[in-house]
Amino acid sequence: MKEWSRDGIVQPVRSLKELHRLIILDLHHPGEFRYGYTGPVTRKAFVTFCKLATVFMKAEPEGCVVIEELADVTNVGKAPEGWGEMVREGRHYSGDIYALTQRPTESDKTVAGNCDIIHAGRQSFPGDRKTMAEYLSVPVKQVDTLENLHWIERDMRDGRVSCGVLTFSGSRRKK
Repeated sequence: MKEWSRDGIVQPVRSLKELHRLIILDLHHPGEFRYGYTGPVTRKAFVTFCKLATVFMKAEPEGCVVIEELADVTNVGKAPEGWGEMVREGRHYSGDIYALTQRPTESDKTVAGNCDIIHAGRQSFPGDRKTMAEYLSVPVKQVDTLENLHWIERDMRDGRVSCGVLTFSGSRRKK
């Protein structure tokens, strides 16, 4: 949906070549790095993106990489080249990786096995609810009963489970 760049949170970058140039520039002249890749999203492009993001994560101690719609570029099997390495190695960097998907049953398990926090909202399909309950180590009923904007998460570092409701200020709806 490209909300990040449309809302001015990040500047859009339309090609991997341009993203590469910006990362190299940042390595030589560190500063605020707020770019969002908006180019073609193919599995091949994702491999290249992940390799570039890994370089960025190694260089930026407070770096943050957000991957949206993970099911579009991974599958339930082994994590694709670049992505698996970034997720596994990313635990050793101080930055953050946010992996977002609406369909956890269609996404690789590497990210769930390596994350610090697993966060879930309402799931439409029984398989996705079961998968999230398994990842969260909670009864399926606890995920089944999530309403719109309600969430549950587990901090994998200490096992703490918390729940809540998203609220929005301004023009966005509240519930």
